[in-house]
Amino acid sequence: MRTFWDFVKADIQITVRNRQALFWTFFFPVLLMFLLGVVFGQSGSFTTKLAIVNDDRGPMSTAMVAVFGSVDALKVTAVSSEPGALKSLRNGDYAAVLVLPAGLEQRFGKGSSALPFYYDNSSLAQAGTVTMVTQQVVNGFAQQASGSQPKFELRSRGIASSSFNYISFLVPGVVAMALMTNGIYGVSGTFVAYRQRGVLRRLKATPMPLPSFVGSRVLVHLLLALMQAGLVIAVGVGLFHVHMAAGPTLARMALLALIGSGSFVAIGFFIAAVSKNVETSAALGQVVGTPMMFLSGIFFPMNNAPVWIQPIVKAMPLYYLANAMRDVMIKGFALWAVRWDIMILLVVTAVFLVLSVRFFRWE
Repeated sequence: MRTFWDFVKADIQITVRNRQALFWTFFFPVLLMFLLGVVFGQSGSFTTKLAIVNDDRGPMSTAMVAVFGSVDALKVTAVSSEPGALKSLRNGDYAAVLVLPAGLEQRFGKGSSALPFYYDNSSLAQAGTVTMVTQQVVNGFAQQASGSQPKFELRSRGIASSSFNYISFLVPGVVAMALMTNGIYGVSGTFVAYRQRGVLRRLKATPMPLPSFVGSRVLVHLLLALMQAGLVIAVGVGLFHVHMAAGPTLARMALLALIGSGSFVAIGFFIAAVSKNVETSAALGQVVGTPMMFLSGIFFPMNNAPVWIQPIVKAMPLYYLANAMRDVMIKGFALWAVRWDIMILLVVTAVFLVLSVRFFRWE
Protein backbone atom coordinates (compact mmCIF):
# COMPACT_ATOMS: atom_id res chain seq x y z
CA MET A 1 0.00 0.00 0.00
CA ARG A 2 2.88 2.35 0.76
CA THR A 3 4.27 1.75 -2.72
CA PHE A 4 0.92 2.71 -4.21
CA TRP A 5 0.90 6.08 -2.42
CA ASP A 6 4.52 6.63 -3.40
CA PHE A 7 3.49 6.29 -7.03
CA VAL A 8 0.58 8.68 -6.48
CA LYS A 9 2.95 11.22 -4.94
CA ALA A 10 5.42 10.78 -7.80
CA ASP A 11 2.71 11.22 -10.45
CA ILE A 12 1.50 14.42 -8.79
CA GLN A 13 5.05 15.80 -8.67
CA ILE A 14 5.61 14.96 -12.34
CA THR A 15 2.36 16.68 -13.30
CA VAL A 16 3.12 19.79 -11.26
CA ARG A 17 6.57 20.14 -12.80
CA ASN A 18 5.23 19.74 -16.34
CA ARG A 19 4.25 23.28 -17.32
CA GLN A 20 2.79 22.18 -20.65
CA ALA A 21 0.52 19.68 -18.88
CA LEU A 22 -0.57 22.34 -16.39
CA PHE A 23 -1.43 24.70 -19.24
CA TRP A 24 -3.65 22.20 -21.08
CA THR A 25 -5.16 20.83 -17.87
CA PHE A 26 -6.10 24.05 -16.08
CA PHE A 27 -5.36 27.24 -18.01
CA PHE A 28 -6.63 26.30 -21.48
CA PRO A 29 -10.22 25.35 -20.44
CA VAL A 30 -10.53 28.57 -18.44
CA LEU A 31 -9.06 30.64 -21.30
CA LEU A 32 -11.42 29.04 -23.82
CA MET A 33 -14.45 29.64 -21.61
CA PHE A 34 -13.35 33.24 -20.98
CA LEU A 35 -13.00 34.05 -24.69
CA LEU A 36 -16.32 32.47 -25.67
CA GLY A 37 -18.01 33.98 -22.63
CA VAL A 38 -16.81 37.48 -23.46
CA VAL A 39 -17.96 37.17 -27.08
CA PHE A 40 -21.25 35.35 -26.58
CA GLY A 41 -21.92 35.46 -22.84
CA GLN A 42 -24.38 38.35 -22.94
CA SER A 43 -26.61 36.75 -25.53
CA GLY A 44 -29.86 35.12 -24.58
CA SER A 45 -31.10 31.72 -25.62
CA PHE A 46 -29.63 30.32 -28.81
CA THR A 47 -32.65 29.87 -31.05
CA THR A 48 -36.27 30.94 -30.88
CA LYS A 49 -37.99 27.63 -30.34
CA LEU A 50 -41.77 27.47 -30.63
CA ALA A 51 -43.80 24.41 -29.64
CA ILE A 52 -47.21 24.01 -31.30
CA VAL A 53 -49.92 21.83 -29.78
CA ASN A 54 -52.45 21.04 -32.52
CA ASP A 55 -55.58 19.84 -30.73
CA ASP A 56 -57.74 20.55 -33.79
CA ARG A 57 -55.87 18.59 -36.49
CA GLY A 58 -58.21 19.92 -39.15
CA PRO A 59 -57.23 21.33 -42.57
CA MET A 60 -56.93 24.90 -41.25
CA SER A 61 -54.79 24.05 -38.22
CA THR A 62 -52.59 21.75 -40.30
CA ALA A 63 -52.06 24.54 -42.83
CA MET A 64 -51.22 26.98 -40.03
CA VAL A 65 -48.60 24.61 -38.60
CA ALA A 66 -47.07 24.34 -42.07
CA VAL A 67 -46.89 28.13 -42.34
CA PHE A 68 -45.13 28.37 -38.98
CA GLY A 69 -42.68 25.70 -40.12
CA SER A 70 -41.65 27.86 -43.08
CA VAL A 71 -40.73 30.86 -40.92
CA ASP A 72 -36.94 31.18 -40.72
CA ALA A 73 -37.04 33.10 -37.43
CA LEU A 74 -38.60 30.15 -35.59
CA LYS A 75 -37.67 26.54 -34.94
CA VAL A 76 -41.06 24.86 -34.68
CA THR A 77 -41.70 21.57 -32.89
CA ALA A 78 -45.04 19.74 -32.84
CA VAL A 79 -45.94 18.54 -29.34
CA SER A 80 -48.79 16.13 -28.69
CA SER A 81 -50.13 17.50 -25.38
CA GLU A 82 -50.43 20.92 -23.77
CA PRO A 83 -49.25 19.77 -20.29
CA GLY A 84 -46.15 18.19 -21.81
CA ALA A 85 -45.40 21.32 -23.81
CA LEU A 86 -45.78 23.55 -20.74
CA LYS A 87 -43.49 21.27 -18.73
CA SER A 88 -40.85 21.58 -21.44
CA LEU A 89 -41.38 25.35 -21.50
CA ARG A 90 -40.70 25.52 -17.74
CA ASN A 91 -37.55 23.45 -18.27
CA GLY A 92 -36.32 26.00 -20.80
CA ASP A 93 -36.67 23.74 -23.85
CA TYR A 94 -38.89 26.22 -25.73
CA ALA A 95 -39.28 29.98 -25.92
CA ALA A 96 -43.06 29.74 -26.30
CA VAL A 97 -45.98 27.34 -26.73
CA LEU A 98 -48.90 27.98 -29.11
CA VAL A 99 -52.09 25.92 -28.70
CA LEU A 100 -54.48 25.41 -31.61
CA PRO A 101 -57.71 24.37 -29.84
CA ALA A 102 -60.22 21.86 -31.12
CA GLY A 103 -62.91 23.32 -33.38
CA LEU A 104 -60.55 26.00 -34.65
CA GLU A 105 -62.13 26.31 -38.11
CA GLN A 106 -65.66 26.57 -36.70
CA ARG A 107 -64.60 29.28 -34.26
CA PHE A 108 -62.82 31.12 -37.03
CA GLY A 109 -66.00 31.10 -39.15
CA LYS A 110 -68.04 32.60 -36.31
CA GLY A 111 -65.68 35.47 -35.56
CA SER A 112 -62.55 36.18 -33.57
CA SER A 113 -60.85 33.18 -31.99
CA ALA A 114 -58.36 33.36 -29.10
CA LEU A 115 -55.35 31.07 -29.28
CA PRO A 116 -53.68 30.14 -25.96
CA PHE A 117 -50.06 31.32 -26.11
CA TYR A 118 -47.49 30.75 -23.35
CA TYR A 119 -44.06 32.34 -23.40
CA ASP A 120 -40.92 32.21 -21.30
CA ASN A 121 -40.81 35.49 -19.36
CA SER A 122 -37.28 35.00 -18.02
CA SER A 123 -35.95 36.95 -21.04
CA LEU A 124 -37.97 40.03 -22.01
CA ALA A 125 -36.13 40.44 -25.31
CA GLN A 126 -36.80 36.86 -26.37
CA ALA A 127 -40.40 37.01 -25.16
CA GLY A 128 -41.03 40.15 -27.19
CA THR A 129 -39.48 38.65 -30.30
CA VAL A 130 -41.33 35.33 -30.23
CA THR A 131 -44.64 37.02 -29.39
CA MET A 132 -44.28 39.54 -32.22
CA VAL A 133 -43.30 36.91 -34.81
CA THR A 134 -46.09 34.55 -33.74
CA GLN A 135 -48.70 37.33 -33.85
CA GLN A 136 -47.56 38.39 -37.32
CA VAL A 137 -47.78 34.83 -38.64
CA VAL A 138 -51.24 34.33 -37.12
CA ASN A 139 -52.48 37.66 -38.49
CA GLY A 140 -51.10 36.95 -41.94
CA PHE A 141 -52.63 33.48 -42.02
CA ALA A 142 -56.04 34.76 -40.87
CA GLN A 143 -56.03 37.52 -43.47
CA GLN A 144 -55.17 35.08 -46.23
CA ALA A 145 -57.88 32.69 -45.06
CA SER A 146 -60.65 35.31 -44.70
CA GLY A 147 -59.60 38.02 -47.12
CA SER A 148 -60.47 40.61 -44.49
CA GLN A 149 -59.28 41.75 -41.08
CA PRO A 150 -57.48 39.15 -38.91
CA LYS A 151 -59.78 37.04 -36.76
CA PHE A 152 -57.15 35.34 -34.60
CA GLU A 153 -55.64 36.81 -31.46
CA LEU A 154 -53.16 35.47 -28.92
CA ARG A 155 -54.27 34.90 -25.35
CA SER A 156 -50.79 35.40 -23.92
CA ARG A 157 -49.50 34.26 -20.56
CA GLY A 158 -45.94 34.49 -19.26
CA ILE A 159 -44.42 31.49 -17.48
CA ALA A 160 -41.20 31.50 -15.46
CA SER A 161 -38.80 28.90 -16.77
CA SER A 162 -35.32 27.60 -16.10
CA SER A 163 -33.99 28.66 -19.51
CA PHE A 164 -30.39 29.86 -19.57
CA ASN A 165 -28.10 31.99 -21.66
CA TYR A 166 -25.06 30.97 -23.65
CA ILE A 167 -22.48 31.18 -20.87
CA SER A 168 -24.67 28.97 -18.66
CA PHE A 169 -24.81 26.51 -21.55
CA LEU A 170 -21.07 26.78 -22.09
CA VAL A 171 -19.67 26.25 -18.58
CA PRO A 172 -20.83 22.63 -18.04
CA GLY A 173 -19.74 21.84 -21.59
CA VAL A 174 -16.23 23.19 -20.99
CA VAL A 175 -16.03 21.15 -17.77
CA ALA A 176 -16.91 18.01 -19.75
CA MET A 177 -14.44 18.91 -22.52
CA ALA A 178 -11.62 19.43 -20.01
CA LEU A 179 -12.30 16.01 -18.48
CA MET A 180 -12.24 14.45 -21.94
CA THR A 181 -8.93 16.01 -23.00
CA ASN A 182 -7.23 15.20 -19.70
CA GLY A 183 -8.45 11.62 -19.77
CA ILE A 184 -7.73 10.76 -23.39
CA TYR A 185 -4.58 12.74 -24.15
CA GLY A 186 -3.06 12.64 -20.68
CA VAL A 187 -3.37 8.89 -20.12
CA SER A 188 -2.58 7.69 -23.62
CA GLY A 189 0.48 9.88 -24.10
CA THR A 190 1.92 9.10 -20.67
CA PHE A 191 1.62 5.33 -20.88
CA VAL A 192 2.96 5.09 -24.43
CA ALA A 193 5.93 7.21 -23.37
CA TYR A 194 6.50 4.88 -20.39
CA ARG A 195 6.50 1.91 -22.76
CA GLN A 196 8.90 3.54 -25.22
CA ARG A 197 11.35 4.47 -22.44
CA GLY A 198 11.22 0.96 -21.01
CA VAL A 199 9.59 2.02 -17.74
CA LEU A 200 6.83 -0.59 -18.04
CA ARG A 201 9.34 -3.32 -18.85
CA ARG A 202 11.36 -2.52 -15.74
CA LEU A 203 8.20 -2.37 -13.62
CA LYS A 204 7.28 -5.84 -14.85
CA ALA A 205 10.49 -7.17 -13.33
CA THR A 206 9.73 -5.65 -9.90
CA PRO A 207 7.36 -6.88 -7.18
CA MET A 208 5.15 -3.85 -7.92
CA PRO A 209 1.81 -5.25 -9.20
CA LEU A 210 0.43 -3.71 -12.38
CA PRO A 211 -2.98 -2.83 -10.79
CA SER A 212 -1.22 -0.69 -8.17
CA PHE A 213 0.76 1.16 -10.80
CA VAL A 214 -2.26 1.73 -13.04
CA GLY A 215 -4.47 2.54 -10.05
CA SER A 216 -2.14 5.26 -8.84
CA ARG A 217 -2.23 6.90 -12.27
CA VAL A 218 -6.02 6.67 -12.42
CA LEU A 219 -6.36 8.20 -8.96
CA VAL A 220 -4.20 11.17 -9.95
CA HIS A 221 -6.33 11.75 -13.07
CA LEU A 222 -9.52 11.61 -11.02
CA LEU A 223 -8.10 14.14 -8.55
CA LEU A 224 -7.14 16.38 -11.47
CA ALA A 225 -10.66 15.95 -12.85
CA LEU A 226 -12.19 17.27 -9.63
CA MET A 227 -9.77 20.20 -9.62
CA GLN A 228 -10.52 20.97 -13.27
CA ALA A 229 -14.28 20.90 -12.73
CA GLY A 230 -14.04 23.05 -9.62
CA LEU A 231 -11.83 25.64 -11.32
CA VAL A 232 -14.01 26.04 -14.42
CA ILE A 233 -17.21 26.24 -12.36
CA ALA A 234 -15.66 28.76 -9.98
CA VAL A 235 -14.59 31.01 -12.87
CA GLY A 236 -18.01 30.71 -14.51
CA VAL A 237 -19.87 31.60 -11.31
CA GLY A 238 -17.43 34.27 -10.15
CA LEU A 239 -16.66 36.00 -13.44
CA PHE A 240 -19.78 35.47 -15.54
CA HIS A 241 -22.32 35.11 -12.70
CA VAL A 242 -23.58 31.74 -13.90
CA HIS A 243 -26.46 30.73 -11.66
CA MET A 244 -26.11 27.25 -10.20
CA ALA A 245 -29.21 25.35 -9.18
CA ALA A 246 -29.99 25.06 -5.50
CA GLY A 247 -29.41 21.88 -3.52
CA PRO A 248 -26.40 19.54 -3.45
CA THR A 249 -25.38 20.59 -6.97
CA LEU A 250 -21.63 20.63 -6.30
CA ALA A 251 -21.70 17.11 -4.88
CA ARG A 252 -23.65 15.87 -7.89
CA MET A 253 -21.26 17.62 -10.28
CA ALA A 254 -18.29 16.06 -8.48
CA LEU A 255 -19.78 12.58 -8.91
CA LEU A 256 -20.50 13.24 -12.59
CA ALA A 257 -16.94 14.50 -13.02
CA LEU A 258 -15.55 11.27 -11.57
CA ILE A 259 -17.84 9.09 -13.70
CA GLY A 260 -17.13 11.05 -16.89
CA SER A 261 -13.41 11.20 -16.24
CA GLY A 262 -13.39 7.46 -15.67
CA SER A 263 -14.89 6.93 -19.12
CA PHE A 264 -12.26 9.01 -20.88
CA VAL A 265 -9.42 7.55 -18.82
CA ALA A 266 -10.58 4.10 -20.00
CA ILE A 267 -10.57 5.34 -23.60
CA GLY A 268 -7.08 6.78 -23.05
CA PHE A 269 -5.84 3.43 -21.74
CA PHE A 270 -7.23 1.69 -24.81
CA ILE A 271 -5.47 4.14 -27.13
CA ALA A 272 -2.23 3.55 -25.19
CA ALA A 273 -2.70 -0.21 -25.43
CA VAL A 274 -3.00 -0.24 -29.22
CA SER A 275 -0.41 2.48 -29.98
CA LYS A 276 3.17 1.56 -30.86
CA ASN A 277 4.65 4.99 -30.19
CA VAL A 278 3.82 8.50 -28.99
CA GLU A 279 3.13 9.74 -32.51
CA THR A 280 0.53 7.02 -33.10
CA SER A 281 -1.01 7.72 -29.72
CA ALA A 282 -1.31 11.44 -30.48
CA ALA A 283 -2.87 10.74 -33.87
CA LEU A 284 -5.43 8.31 -32.45
CA GLY A 285 -6.19 10.75 -29.65
CA GLN A 286 -6.95 13.46 -32.22
CA VAL A 287 -9.10 11.08 -34.26
CA VAL A 288 -11.17 10.22 -31.18
CA GLY A 289 -11.14 13.55 -29.35
CA THR A 290 -11.56 16.16 -32.09
CA PRO A 291 -14.94 14.94 -33.42
CA MET A 292 -16.25 14.71 -29.85
CA MET A 293 -15.10 18.26 -29.12
CA PHE A 294 -17.04 19.74 -32.04
CA LEU A 295 -19.99 17.34 -32.44
CA SER A 296 -21.03 16.75 -28.83
CA GLY A 297 -22.76 20.09 -28.31
CA ILE A 298 -19.99 21.59 -26.16
CA PHE A 299 -19.94 25.04 -27.74
CA PHE A 300 -23.33 25.15 -29.45
CA PRO A 301 -26.50 23.03 -29.30
CA MET A 302 -26.72 20.22 -31.84
CA ASN A 303 -30.52 20.33 -32.16
CA ASN A 304 -30.25 22.12 -35.48
CA ALA A 305 -27.60 19.79 -36.89
CA PRO A 306 -28.51 17.76 -40.01
CA VAL A 307 -30.56 14.65 -39.36
CA TRP A 308 -27.91 12.36 -40.81
CA ILE A 309 -25.32 13.45 -38.24
CA GLN A 310 -27.56 13.00 -35.18
CA PRO A 311 -26.72 9.26 -34.75
CA ILE A 312 -23.01 10.18 -34.78
CA VAL A 313 -23.59 12.86 -32.13
CA LYS A 314 -25.46 10.45 -29.89
CA ALA A 315 -22.72 7.83 -30.20
CA MET A 316 -20.23 10.10 -28.41
CA PRO A 317 -19.81 9.77 -24.62
CA LEU A 318 -18.95 13.46 -24.31
CA TYR A 319 -22.48 14.30 -25.49
CA TYR A 320 -24.01 12.46 -22.52
CA LEU A 321 -21.59 13.89 -19.97
CA ALA A 322 -22.21 17.47 -21.15
CA ASN A 323 -25.99 17.00 -21.15
CA ALA A 324 -25.97 15.46 -17.68
CA MET A 325 -23.82 18.27 -16.29
CA ARG A 326 -26.09 20.96 -17.76
CA ASP A 327 -29.21 19.31 -16.40
CA VAL A 328 -27.68 18.99 -12.93
CA MET A 329 -25.81 22.29 -12.70
CA ILE A 330 -28.25 24.67 -14.39
CA LYS A 331 -31.65 22.98 -14.22
CA GLY A 332 -31.16 21.40 -10.80
CA PHE A 333 -31.98 17.85 -11.87
CA ALA A 334 -31.23 15.00 -9.48
CA LEU A 335 -28.83 12.26 -10.55
CA TRP A 336 -31.76 9.92 -11.02
CA ALA A 337 -33.09 12.23 -13.74
CA VAL A 338 -29.84 11.78 -15.72
CA ARG A 339 -29.47 8.08 -14.93
CA TRP A 340 -29.43 7.06 -18.59
CA ASP A 341 -26.56 9.43 -19.32
CA ILE A 342 -24.68 7.97 -16.34
CA MET A 343 -25.48 4.43 -17.46
CA ILE A 344 -24.07 5.06 -20.93
CA LEU A 345 -20.86 6.52 -19.44
CA LEU A 346 -20.46 3.50 -17.14
CA VAL A 347 -20.96 1.13 -20.07
CA VAL A 348 -18.32 3.02 -22.06
CA THR A 349 -15.93 2.71 -19.11
CA ALA A 350 -16.50 -1.03 -18.77
CA VAL A 351 -16.14 -1.73 -22.50
CA PHE A 352 -12.90 0.18 -22.93
CA LEU A 353 -11.38 -1.23 -19.73
CA VAL A 354 -11.98 -4.75 -21.06
CA LEU A 355 -10.46 -3.80 -24.41
CA SER A 356 -7.49 -2.14 -22.67
CA VAL A 357 -6.71 -5.30 -20.69
CA ARG A 358 -7.12 -7.40 -23.83
CA PHE A 359 -4.60 -5.39 -25.88
CA PHE A 360 -2.23 -4.24 -23.13
CA ARG A 361 1.49 -4.77 -23.82
CA TRP A 362 4.42 -4.24 -21.47
CA GLU A 363 6.78 -3.40 -24.31
